[in-house]
Amino acid sequence: MQETEPTPVLVRLKFVPGLVKLNSVSSLKLYLRDLMNFYERETDRYGDKVGRLIRHLDSQADGNEVKKLREVEWKKTGMVMLSTSEPERGTLELLIEAMEDYKAKATRTAEVLTNIDKLDEVGVPADAAILVYMRHGVPLRILIDSKRTPEVDSLIAPLN
Repeated sequence: MQETEPTPVLVRLKFVPGLVKLNSVSSLKLYLRDLMNFYERETDRYGDKVGRLIRHLDSQADGNEVKKLREVEWKKTGMVMLSTSEPERGTLELLIEAMEDYKAKATRTAEVLTNIDKLDEVGVPADAAILVYMRHGVPLRILIDSKRTPEVDSLIAPLN
């Protein structure tokens, strides 16, 4: 019986599309660190799978002939691309694409986290309410509500 890889368990991290509300600068930093670590782990996990699949495809090459990794033929079907041939090579393409996507998200989230450390220099209160707008899993805009305006504060349920 083949063993399956365990699904990563995230204790604090909750993926919320759109708006994420946090109750302090420290919880914002923790959330961003968790998010970045998740994307880095996924990048590594997909990288391992890409390596295994490439080795498998190389082992199936005839003798000294090394087959080039050619692209699979994809056909547009409505809004998606579809392939029904060469599932191993198609899977390799999809794994590489997903890995690159996670890598870009990790890089972008790391950049945001670096800039968040500058909030201490600006004098943002540690207990400020924070509203983060997420687009495609990456923080795009951050609103700091140091007054904890009740009208704004009550609109969105916090993560913590």
